[in-house]
Amino acid sequence: MAATPAPERAPALSINSLLLLALTIRLAAHFALPQPLQSDGLAYFTLAQTMADGGWPVDNLGQHAFYSIGYPLVLAPFFALLGASAQVAFGVNLALALVTGVLIVLLAREAGLSDLGRKLALLGYALWLPGIWNCTMLARENLSTPLLVAVVWLALRLLRSPSSLGLAAATGAVWGAAVLAGSSALPLIAAPLLALLLGGSLRRAVVPALAMGMGAALVLAPWAMATQVMLGRPTLSTNTGFNLYIGNNPAATGRFVSIAATPIGPQWHAMRENLGEAGASAALGAMARDWMAHNPAEVVRLATVKLAAFWAPNLPDSNDFALSPAVTYVRLFEVVQYLLFLTLAGLCLLLPGIGRPRQIALMGAIAGFWALHGLAYIIDRYRDPVMPLLIVMASAALAEIVTNRLARRESAHAA
Repeated sequence: MAATPAPERAPALSINSLLLLALTIRLAAHFALPQPLQSDGLAYFTLAQTMADGGWPVDNLGQHAFYSIGYPLVLAPFFALLGASAQVAFGVNLALALVTGVLIVLLAREAGLSDLGRKLALLGYALWLPGIWNCTMLARENLSTPLLVAVVWLALRLLRSPSSLGLAAATGAVWGAAVLAGSSALPLIAAPLLALLLGGSLRRAVVPALAMGMGAALVLAPWAMATQVMLGRPTLSTNTGFNLYIGNNPAATGRFVSIAATPIGPQWHAMRENLGEAGASAALGAMARDWMAHNPAEVVRLATVKLAAFWAPNLPDSNDFALSPAVTYVRLFEVVQYLLFLTLAGLCLLLPGIGRPRQIALMGAIAGFWALHGLAYIIDRYRDPVMPLLIVMASAALAEIVTNRLARRESAHAA
């Protein structure tokens, strides 16, 4: 009697189908959750629109460099070609989401993840609710996220080729672009520098590090020259002093508080008019540093609160419950997602799925990005750019658990 043929397995999800899933979910969210153009989104839109019209960047409050310029710079060419609209901006966001998905796969492969691990990482990104939410609005995280992933991917490549000056220069250039997208990317330089040291030696790392600096300088110099013309001084952003003060003043809580709720609130508008955009920020920075010097114990307490808040789950609040049960359930699902990723990422550090040098480079990026946020204040979305790194680490752990369990099962069947 002829043997009964084994049933065919359903075809496994491919990388391309997972990328399509990520885009489809974000497209559906765009139509299901239309976002009003307001707050930071309105500022980024206006900055891009003024550049698309051929002028210097100016936001809706008349500021040149208060908001990070990277995201508006990406939007501006598309606004110039297709017109300034929220729909065009969403198209750019969708393209950036696709780039992010591809970079996550490249990072996972460079980190040593199996095919299953790479697909799990991409699936995790496709379903990650804050990433979906950000794509529906004008948020700089849409650009900060792929650039952060790219910096770490290039850092892991430097582990294999620490003497490649071209790769080092490219890493510096991408890091420079990440800094333009958000100054919180400054400590990400730790990842490629650690990679140079782990891949070679301190002496051999000097020349590639210089190449990295040259690559960054080529990207950052044009904006420094532009701010020199617009503001009279080169700067990455004029919100540095503002953010430092919001996080370090007698009314600080560790979270964002309105400038109006701080001691300088009644004088803020007059200060802006008298000192200008850059001067007011510098003055606020000086006030913050003076307060920090006279209140070191409170500074330590606030920094502890901020560093803890950075990793705290974004729990639903009364507004979510009042809005609708559906929104509440979605928010609760986000909390479950986050805790799962965080737990598995922690487990990854105990498993051999990602080699120790790669783990060190990954953790250098995460730790630096986290530590910087202890200086100013915390908003839940500030964690979003670093989440793909945790998703990759979580996927490495999950893939290893699944593979080991399947291997034990096959071994038991064979016995």
